[in-house]
Amino acid sequence: MNRVFLVGNLTSDIYYDHIRFGERVRPFLRLILMSHRPKLVKGLRVNLWDEKAELYYPYLQCGSRIAVFGNLLSREFKGSTIHEIEAINLIMMRNINWEYGEQERIRRQLPRPSESANNAFIIGEVEDGIHLDWYKRADELGNYALLRFRLSNDQYLNGLRVNVLGSLAELVHPYLKKDAKVAVDGHFETRERESGKVVEVTAEHITFLEGVNWEAGKSAQLAGSQNTKVEVVK
Repeated sequence: MNRVFLVGNLTSDIYYDHIRFGERVRPFLRLILMSHRPKLVKGLRVNLWDEKAELYYPYLQCGSRIAVFGNLLSREFKGSTIHEIEAINLIMMRNINWEYGEQERIRRQLPRPSESANNAFIIGEVEDGIHLDWYKRADELGNYALLRFRLSNDQYLNGLRVNVLGSLAELVHPYLKKDAKVAVDGHFETRERESGKVVEVTAEHITFLEGVNWEAGKSAQLAGSQNTKVEVVK
């Protein structure tokens, strides 16, 4: 399966129903996404099932701006191949019907959806522009590191920003270079910028896959600046 990440707006074609599979009835929500970031996508179908379909449906309306993380699937339909996303996580960003959504959530006794964070697992190539900065800790017990870089992996994931904090940032930084392939395990966060809300990934674990700067990374470890081994897949 191909993991994808898209930010876009919903059309008015929001479809919610309950579909029977044998003895089981499953809630189903279909959305049509118009995206311009990371890539231009017109009318891509997004599917949500079960608890996610029930939870998100009351909040969404025409023009709602969302971020979707999921699996890109292809299937045959009426003699042609169509592409759609099976959503893993959905982040609600703007033009959300919070009032009605909260009324329905409370009435149905559903958990509150997260505005700011969702689990993420993404594989991609590092883009040019890797930045390691140091900031003073609030407790004034030294400084902490913040590593920032962007990931791409196909036409749907292009330039997603990844933030790495603390000792993990110090450990990973020497190994990274442009086009290195890594896997990032972390969570999505939405942040307020001057241009509006943006979506980023804060990494909790990073696995090196291909093309990393082994020489620089090993030199940094031998120099005593790193005391933790990196995770490698070969």
